[in-house]
Amino acid sequence: MLELNKSIHGISFYSRFCSLIVSIISVTFLSTSASAEIFRVIENQLFYDTETDSDVSEIDWGHEKQLLTILKQNPEIHTLVLRSSGGLISVANEMANIVIDAGLDTLVVENCESACVTIFIAGNKRKLELGGKIGFHSSWWSAEDMKQYYEDEKEHEGWNSPFEFASWLYEDTQAAIYEEFEYLIERGVKPNFAIQTLKAGADGMWYPRRKQLLDGGILTE
Repeated sequence: MLELNKSIHGISFYSRFCSLIVSIISVTFLSTSASAEIFRVIENQLFYDTETDSDVSEIDWGHEKQLLTILKQNPEIHTLVLRSSGGLISVANEMANIVIDAGLDTLVVENCESACVTIFIAGNKRKLELGGKIGFHSSWWSAEDMKQYYEDEKEHEGWNSPFEFASWLYEDTQAAIYEEFEYLIERGVKPNFAIQTLKAGADGMWYPRRKQLLDGGILTE
């Protein structure tokens, strides 16, 4: 009887131990998943962070759809809080259009660089917390990616040589710069500041001081 009771007690203890381990693992997994989300809603603010999750390193395809879905589900959101080193400018443009359409304010707590600035400028009121940084640099296209684009699109575009591709690229680059400047000025950025955003090369970053950001129209307050 003693052995039986001991066995039953052992089974009971083992079951409770396994349940405890499962609970700890579940909590840890959920906590990790929650902390890794690139979008988080806290009260009336939506946080967009591409720096925390090890699986996400930049503004990427699908983020614009997530942003739209969250805003539709949470109409009380009035501020988008940004933390990103940049990413795909085409996605940033789509996200900026959504921010403008929703009439959101934008806030940078730590850093907002490159394509992230496109989203930031879409805000009605634009703020930068103490110690935060906003970084600008010229857009770039690597030689390898450019070559691949030429190979993939030459038949569709009718390019008979790399020189015809270069001619198209020259015109397209001018159009892209014009569109970028037009957007900056539309959002209240001063023309002379817009020109200065090209100061840093593709492999550099220009971080204006707060006064420059205010005088240039990047920050509204």
